[in-house]
Amino acid sequence: MKKLFITAVALLCLSGTAVAQRHVEFLWRGFYLTGDVSYATNLNSSNESGLNDTVSALMPSFSVGYQFRKEAAVGMGFSYLADPTGAFTQIPIYAELRSHFMRSRLTPYGVLQVGYTLPVGTSSEPPSTKITEGGFYVGFDFGARYAVSRTVAFAAHVGLKVLMDNHVQRSDALNVPMLDDAVSLYLLTGGITFYLGNK
Repeated sequence: MKKLFITAVALLCLSGTAVAQRHVEFLWRGFYLTGDVSYATNLNSSNESGLNDTVSALMPSFSVGYQFRKEAAVGMGFSYLADPTGAFTQIPIYAELRSHFMRSRLTPYGVLQVGYTLPVGTSSEPPSTKITEGGFYVGFDFGARYAVSRTVAFAAHVGLKVLMDNHVQRSDALNVPMLDDAVSLYLLTGGITFYLGNK
């Protein structure tokens, strides 16, 4: 793993040296596509019934949008919260606003996402817990983006995802519904993003 990291850093330095004589930044006007892979950790209280198994999950996402100025872009996208238990698996669909704070090859940036989640989870053997209705979704990401060229870039980020008022149904050993609570999930995320732009 250490050798792989050293090799990646060396390649990054070589690519920077190759274009040292000219200023490179990601396109500032046009369409963009992003693919993101994040790891989400549940911040809910451990004593909140039914949430103990949702400690971590993979959360890939995709978005498409338009960069209308150097510092701002708007788009739409979706994520897939792949809960390992299956009970809390859902698909957030959202509109997003991206802001890149510097006009340089390496720039910090922020993302605001607002939308709604669609539950796709299935319950386990009774007694079980599952989401029966989605809810309001808000996501925040902060990170840094590095432009490989005018149309290709990579980024690393951390963020917070809030899935509000998911209706969580709990059933007894005979699979008879006992309770339907409105539960909000708070997820701390970290991941990497690939940018592809269109001149």
